[in-house]
Amino acid sequence: MLIIPIQDKPDWSRPPLITLALIALNLLVFLLYQSNDNAKLELAAEIYHNHQLDTLERPYYREYLKRYKPDELAHWDAHHKQGSPLIQAMFDLGFDQYLRSVWDGPNDAVDRLDLWRADRLAFEQQRNRVSSLQGGLIPAQARPFTFVSSLFLHGGWGHLLGNMVFLFLFGFALERALGAARYLAGYLLSGIAAGLLFVAISSGSLVPLVGASGAVSGLMGMYLALYRLRKIRFFYSVLFYFGEFVAPALWVFPVWLAKELYGHYFVDSNIAYWAHIGGLLAGVAVMLALPVRTRVFAQLQQQAEQHAELDGKLQQVQVLAAKLDFNNARSHARRLCLQYPEDPRPWQLQFTLYKNQPTQRAFHEVTFAALKQFVAMPNAGPDWVRMVDELSVDYRTLAPAAPALTGKMSVALAQRFLQLNKKSQAQFYAARAQQKGAPLSAALSALLNRS
Repeated sequence: MLIIPIQDKPDWSRPPLITLALIALNLLVFLLYQSNDNAKLELAAEIYHNHQLDTLERPYYREYLKRYKPDELAHWDAHHKQGSPLIQAMFDLGFDQYLRSVWDGPNDAVDRLDLWRADRLAFEQQRNRVSSLQGGLIPAQARPFTFVSSLFLHGGWGHLLGNMVFLFLFGFALERALGAARYLAGYLLSGIAAGLLFVAISSGSLVPLVGASGAVSGLMGMYLALYRLRKIRFFYSVLFYFGEFVAPALWVFPVWLAKELYGHYFVDSNIAYWAHIGGLLAGVAVMLALPVRTRVFAQLQQQAEQHAELDGKLQQVQVLAAKLDFNNARSHARRLCLQYPEDPRPWQLQFTLYKNQPTQRAFHEVTFAALKQFVAMPNAGPDWVRMVDELSVDYRTLAPAAPALTGKMSVALAQRFLQLNKKSQAQFYAARAQQKGAPLSAALSALLNRS
């Protein structure tokens, strides 16, 4: 079963640099570091066989299986006759520990015990250079740095690419919402928490944990907690069935959690389901610890939805204009200006719908209304500045007398552009105000004359 959100689209105007850097780092580690594992393993196997450790250790490995892994003994006896490679023993870390107990007790190889120890040590030192043993998280032998290093190691191309796809899928939305520092901290904390839970559940295990899936599961939890009860779109795939559905984000959390628990208890695989669960829970906790940021994100999402909604309504107005139904188009544009007063697009569209009649009073009225809205807004962004610049040029070209640019309006425009640190525009409108006989305040004059 697969359930993934399809709510967001990548915004390449603000590329997710941390997400892309994490993906690049994982790829580089796999290509430049883990690619040497086969050569390291071959050298380790060569040492093992050259020192005839396979012959010496074969009976001890059978005894080890009989004592600690009796379920595997029958399979071992059936498939490992005398002279066959002892590969399983070479990479069984539990057998390493068993041999040390053999060396410390009575055994039948006392005459060459020191040599055996030396040969075995040379083999283990070479074998342990393999990435999964050097940087992987081994629960029974956990070292602090491996809680992080294991996040950047993978068991193969499929493992790597699968994690990177989900890292990008969730990462670009979260990085935009949280900012680079919070996002990276959340990623690493989730990965570490995933490792901690895995170690707690599998404390005696000697099987290395590698992969970014714990941290990526954390991103999944962060994503759901970010949207909380807002309804978003998901894609699902169950066996041969797939489709889309809309649901509050956090409703999917128990489904994801149940999927991991089912995998742990009922699916026979090497997947570290408890690491996924640890990351998922940690991701939700991290996001709940950032309530202010989530409120900011909710506001941004609401603004984005309003922006998209207005896009559709503006297109409807343009369709009416294309059909030459200008009366309805202008009426709709006027309503949009009232409904979305802080967005410059309906004001610009309304001006465009009237500028083919530059001698009409209505043309000057809509121009004056747009300029009045600009100077009255407490926060006018760069889109407003760009729109007013274009509108002003068009207006003065079509109507050189420019009656909408009264003395008072010109003073107000000079003040607003000065507030926005647009000195050239401020000076232009200040000069126009003086031409109209409108006095400038002493403070405004001083600011305009300051270099």
